[in-house]
Amino acid sequence: MTDNESKNIKYSITKYLSMREHSHHELLQKLLAKGYEQALCVERIKQFQEADIQSDLRFAEMIVRSRVAKGVGEQRIRHELNQQHVADELIEQAIAEQEIDWDELVLQVAVKKFGHKPAKDWPEQQKRNRFLQYRGFSHEQIRRLESAF
Repeated sequence: MTDNESKNIKYSITKYLSMREHSHHELLQKLLAKGYEQALCVERIKQFQEADIQSDLRFAEMIVRSRVAKGVGEQRIRHELNQQHVADELIEQAIAEQEIDWDELVLQVAVKKFGHKPAKDWPEQQKRNRFLQYRGFSHEQIRRLESAF
């Protein structure tokens, strides 16, 4: 039973990782949802990590690239990676490696959503700020953007 279950876990992990990168936590949750024993799952995932087949750093890099391409800010990316239980040092490394100009990104997102026109009044400006905060941009980035318009 255990040997067969171990093979099934290995197959499931291989299948998941062949589709896209997954965090350690995400893999564990998917395997537990299938009803596998936690100790076996952790052991198998560790083997994949030691063989450098599963990597939380690669997962974090993938998320950062993907979210930046969609116009998502640093705060929202960090929050998403924290929810996946990715270590803070790996998050820092993944973000630093991308060399992202956050001010340029917030400008691109704002122009795409609102055009090149400045806000006509205070409520309109607040609406824009809320949108950009929701997208994960900091108050400082949004304030610098306001001065660019």
